[in-house]
Amino acid sequence: MNLRAVIASKIAPIYPMAKRWLHRFHGGVFPQYNKSLSTRNPIYPPLMPKELILPLPQAVGESALPIVKVGQRVLKNQLLAQADSKNQRQLVVPIHAPTSGIIAAIEPRTLPHASGMQALCLILQPDGQNQAIDNVLQVDGHWPKEPQALKDLLLHSGIIGMGGAGFPTYAKLPQQKGKITTLVINGAECEPFISCDDLLMQTQAKSIWLGAQITAQALGCQKIICGIENNKPKAIALMQAAADALAKEDNDVLPMHIQQVATVYPMGGQKQLVLEITGLELESGGHAIDQGLLMMNVATLRAIYRAVVFGEPLTSRLVTVSGEGLEDGFNIDALIGTPFTELTALAKPKSPINYPLIMGGPMMGVQMPDNHVPVLKTTNCVLANPPEARQMQMPCIRCGECMDACPINLLPQQMYWHAQGHEYAKVEKLNIKDCIECGCCSYVCPSHIPLVQYYRHAKAEIRAIKADAQAKELAKQRHEFRLERIEREKAEREARLKAKKEAVKQAPAMAPKSASGAAQAAAKARAAAKSSASNMSARDKAIQAAQAAAAKQQGQTDNDKKTKGQSLGTAKDKVIASDAAKKRAQAAAQAAAAKRAQNRAVAPVTEDLQVAPPNARDKAIAAAKDAANKIATQTTDLSSNDGQISPALAKEQARKAAIAKAREAALAHKKTDADTPKLANPQTGEPTETNNARQKAIAAAKAAAAKRAAKVQSEQSDSMDSKDSSR
Repeated sequence: MNLRAVIASKIAPIYPMAKRWLHRFHGGVFPQYNKSLSTRNPIYPPLMPKELILPLPQAVGESALPIVKVGQRVLKNQLLAQADSKNQRQLVVPIHAPTSGIIAAIEPRTLPHASGMQALCLILQPDGQNQAIDNVLQVDGHWPKEPQALKDLLLHSGIIGMGGAGFPTYAKLPQQKGKITTLVINGAECEPFISCDDLLMQTQAKSIWLGAQITAQALGCQKIICGIENNKPKAIALMQAAADALAKEDNDVLPMHIQQVATVYPMGGQKQLVLEITGLELESGGHAIDQGLLMMNVATLRAIYRAVVFGEPLTSRLVTVSGEGLEDGFNIDALIGTPFTELTALAKPKSPINYPLIMGGPMMGVQMPDNHVPVLKTTNCVLANPPEARQMQMPCIRCGECMDACPINLLPQQMYWHAQGHEYAKVEKLNIKDCIECGCCSYVCPSHIPLVQYYRHAKAEIRAIKADAQAKELAKQRHEFRLERIEREKAEREARLKAKKEAVKQAPAMAPKSASGAAQAAAKARAAAKSSASNMSARDKAIQAAQAAAAKQQGQTDNDKKTKGQSLGTAKDKVIASDAAKKRAQAAAQAAAAKRAQNRAVAPVTEDLQVAPPNARDKAIAAAKDAANKIATQTTDLSSNDGQISPALAKEQARKAAIAKAREAALAHKKTDADTPKLANPQTGEPTETNNARQKAIAAAKAAAAKRAAKVQSEQSDSMDSKDSSR
């Protein structure tokens, strides 16, 4: 004992809290342990209960699915329920039969939970034969060399943390080898009345060390440290002896150390024991694995050893049956599913147990609403303490004892005030999630305030608030997603409508793709080409023809060169050839222009002759002129034949007779026109303007003809008079 321990032991009778100087972590309490009530007796012989109750819900995770039917006979270690492989449900371990018997029922039973809820359970009625399936896990005794191999084996064995948390062991192990440097064995067992771990270390020390070696070597650890409270001297001695013996038997085992720790509650907590053994303080909200540490309970390591070496699943565990209400407490290797009532009946109750039993210790244990509940894989103690007179709760006096006793170094008093005022956000800011609900604050409270109950209620409310907020956030995301989907569908619908409209607009342009449309388009193209060609001038046509001829000639020249094996020339030659072709085209265009000018000089006369045909009036004038010339000639001939009628005179007389006859015919025709009814307007009945204009034109023509005839006659008379006078 060091000087610090000596001083603490001297001062402790005056100031009990001086014993806190003997450990590293903050706070802690020193209750009455009463472990001798159960350790004074050896381990009780195995008990075969009347029925076994095997709950399908897991301590952590979802429920397992049964694979057996009611009335089916099963053997020990036979698989009864497992996870649903289709849904890949996590944190579910299989359930095996603790003994042979008949599945009597699958029905709801009360679970060992503070809420008193019921859930489906397999009811196994033992047949007393205890027929087992050996090596049901089909192992060959070799230790797994890799973490994944060990995880797979632990999954099928149904092993979970037996220290009280109940987290599946396979899910707790890392997949990377070498990530864990130190394996810590938890042998503190700080809860009062509980002594199952102590007895297990006394009786199964070698199995515990072998289970630790299997786990440590598979994970690539470097050392193993076992922390045991100094109030368990037998366990410490036997564990040390087993470690030494194992080290002598096999030189390849990892180093194993036993470290005694102070007897203070809650030394068995993970953070407290790790700090006490290694001096490392685990981070808030973090995992010990992230700091290279892994802590496992002695019962869990023993179960790992049995599974790896013998292929046995977890079907039983060592349970402490103790309490002030029992005459003879003990520890027993109870089958999973054994009712509490059958266990306490063996311990000789001092009085009928008509009060609720406690699962666990008096500090962290939970009162059962029904004593006929089964032993679980996490049940380490069945405590029968008769209820004491409840101390009346008094107001908080702000003494600060709770703060001094908190092993997590929290502010229990502040958390209590905020929890009482329903200010859960402030409670959460005080790191209430780190509270391990050890009950130290309630234990030291002089006002008898159930602080832990307030914290549990606050935790439940915070979880509910977060779940509600998460549900609202999920609903919000779904609503936003729905709006986004509606907008997207609307945009897509508008885009499709717009594209359809564009397609309708472009349909006429796309119509020529059909045969008839293509034909029409080709006809239009030919017509356009002809029109373009017709619109081209002779000069442009000549230039185009000259260019075509030059290109043809150039092509022939290139073909000739190819035929002769000559090169086609360089780019410069092609440019010169193109210039020459242009010059030849211009010369041809100039020649064509000169030819057109020459044609235009001759064209007017021909065109006048062809375009101006004589009309009837001109023909009449020309005929009148010819007749006048002939009369003049004949009149000249009359002067040469005196006393006789000359031929010219005869013709003149005949002409006059013809004129007179023409006049008579004209008059007759005029009369006929006068007698002919004029075209009248069908609506008004009056002569139309067209008829009037025609009649006027006819009248004007006749007047002009009469005037010309009179003029010609007058000229002829004057000519004859002048001839007569000259005679």
